[in-house]
Amino acid sequence: MTAYFAREESIFFMQGHQPAHAIATIANSYLGSNPAHGFTFRSIHQDSFKQLEDGRYDMNLNAKFPNAALGSYGYAFAGLYSDQEETIELSLSCYGPVRIYLNEGHLYKSTMDDDVNVQRRKTFTASLRKGWNAFFIKLLKTASGFGCQFGSSNGKWFPLHYLSPFVERSGMGGWAYTSPVAEDRFPDDRLPDFNSQQEEIENLHNVIWQPSLQPPIAAEQGTDLQELFNTESGDVAYAWTSFIIDSPVNEACQIHLSSAGKLRLWLDQTLSADLNASSCSTTYTLTRGRHDCLVEIIRQGQSWNFTLDITQGGRPVALQLPAHVHGTSSNWLYVGPFTGAMDNPEHMGTLHRLFTHTSAQGSHLSTAQYWRTGEQHCFVRPYLENERYAKWNYPLGVTLYGLLQTGRELQRPDLIQYVIGHVQSCTNLYDYSLWDQARYGSPAINHQLVELNMLDDCGSFGSAMLEANREADDPTIRRLAHTIGHYILHSQERKEDGAFYRQRPGEYQENTLWADDLYMSTPFLCRYYEMTGDLGCITDAARQFLLFKNYLFIPDHHIMSHVYDFKYETPTYVPWGRGNGWVLFSLSELLAVLPENHELRSELIDFFRTLAAGYLKLQGANGLWHQVLTDSASYEEASCTAMFTYAFCRGIRYGWLDQPVPYAEAAHRAWEGLTKLAIDKSGNVYGVCRGSGYSFTPLYYKEELNWILNDTHGIGIVLLCGIEYMKLQAL
Repeated sequence: MTAYFAREESIFFMQGHQPAHAIATIANSYLGSNPAHGFTFRSIHQDSFKQLEDGRYDMNLNAKFPNAALGSYGYAFAGLYSDQEETIELSLSCYGPVRIYLNEGHLYKSTMDDDVNVQRRKTFTASLRKGWNAFFIKLLKTASGFGCQFGSSNGKWFPLHYLSPFVERSGMGGWAYTSPVAEDRFPDDRLPDFNSQQEEIENLHNVIWQPSLQPPIAAEQGTDLQELFNTESGDVAYAWTSFIIDSPVNEACQIHLSSAGKLRLWLDQTLSADLNASSCSTTYTLTRGRHDCLVEIIRQGQSWNFTLDITQGGRPVALQLPAHVHGTSSNWLYVGPFTGAMDNPEHMGTLHRLFTHTSAQGSHLSTAQYWRTGEQHCFVRPYLENERYAKWNYPLGVTLYGLLQTGRELQRPDLIQYVIGHVQSCTNLYDYSLWDQARYGSPAINHQLVELNMLDDCGSFGSAMLEANREADDPTIRRLAHTIGHYILHSQERKEDGAFYRQRPGEYQENTLWADDLYMSTPFLCRYYEMTGDLGCITDAARQFLLFKNYLFIPDHHIMSHVYDFKYETPTYVPWGRGNGWVLFSLSELLAVLPENHELRSELIDFFRTLAAGYLKLQGANGLWHQVLTDSASYEEASCTAMFTYAFCRGIRYGWLDQPVPYAEAAHRAWEGLTKLAIDKSGNVYGVCRGSGYSFTPLYYKEELNWILNDTHGIGIVLLCGIEYMKLQAL
């Protein structure tokens, strides 16, 4: 027996057979550990290093300083924050010689082979400490180049967002770098401190740090928008600020406005002033608390300035940044310029949308705008700095599905709203994330969705998204569903027979077919069919199971191999637990919505029964199934156990299993095993296998593919299992 914790620590020991209590405890634990913080918004200078498509930073100092002399030195400096001690994998390609330091210690020195071939990718690891980690890079110009490409070895799944050093740049995104110098100004024993004053370091080492920062323009003294928009076309811009009335009584305040051109002011989304090259003072009685001001300013010839100040009882009221943006001292945010006034400008006071003008020609993203700060050339950029909330990936898709169904079953609106909030955090900024990728080289949010090129990127989360939209009824979600649907139905790689597979040239998984991809595709197609009524979606989903059966079915055990490798024209013949769980779980999702008269329904029910019988025989002594289904010495794995149990319960409820008694007994044993051995009294879930690669040897799955506490591959599935077990008990 796999012992994950003492018997007395289990949820079963504390509560016995109470599945509703168990799933509520798991859900509460998840929400407590993953609060709905959303994105972190930071300023970033437009002259900061751009990123490549793979997420690495392109530190090409030749492009920044083309006249730098051979033998010149340049330096790049940034910090990486880590919530815990961890090891990350980094990738480096060199334009010239490079030395990398981490926390003032030597991390990597480029080799002769690195220095002469920028196409060469060197991968190495770095150990991060909890808190700030300072990366300092020393670059030398040679005839081959000047700089490097550096960052995460897998920017799609493990993006690294570096932040600027120095007190003056605190909170800004991106790297700081120096202008070239003739000799090395930073010997190994005199590297700069991440939290030092920039001016002090510049004076001490005789260097100049870039990008150059300017103080923000300030509307209280009069704002000339030409300073921000002097090289851009368009004649309309918007400025957004806020202020706080803290008087305990409703005391009148005065807002004083002037403008060289046309100006409109919205106070708390209500149009409050409309000027034409004039000034005014208006008195308001405002409630205590925060108030928003949005100003629309139209350029008048070469003049584009305005003033706004607020007083209360003769005392000035301070303006403040209207949203939480790190790395700026500005009290205003600005967006524009546009070729005409925006529709419904009163609703522009948000960081959660990209602004496009309805009269713009061509691609709406090519003319789109987003907020900038009052510092020249500095823009607001959202970053995903949470481990889970507001993140888009396939394990979180099934996690959110489980939380959503738990909210429905337990009548918990808080859980439902949490899921909707997570989903909409991603979908509302989908257009922005495409724009962000085009502007900065690699997106800072929605990585998998933006770089959509495999089923992992869209199917699981897309399925949860459509499920959440039953409550949200969001047109943005429906529009994005069409994007995902088009990808799966028309762009995803398929074999000649129509089976989904992974082409992935140059990768370890090149030319393979994975059992996992039945979950990464068919539940979404089922919900997309329900949304659109297109029978072709559900038919495609149905055919995938029969095609995958041809490739992966192991007749000796009536179960499935994890992967078929077309390079060798053979399945791996390794029955990985969760890979099989995805198959039966997803088949139950399909059968629940497949029309009764569908031509493939009978064959699919037979397949469901065949697989269920195979899995039933392999259930372990403690009620759990094993990591390698046919190896009782491999660890007892929670996610496949939950998926088999989920499918058994549904098979009984829907009548797909013609001999339900042994499956009901198996479900009871499995749920009891999970609550005794894999779920502790605090709602932590143990024994969930981490995300996998694949292998032809079961030893990889048994000895290398270890389990992780509270892994999102299993939390939602365990919740769904508990719900189905409750429904079975209620029959």
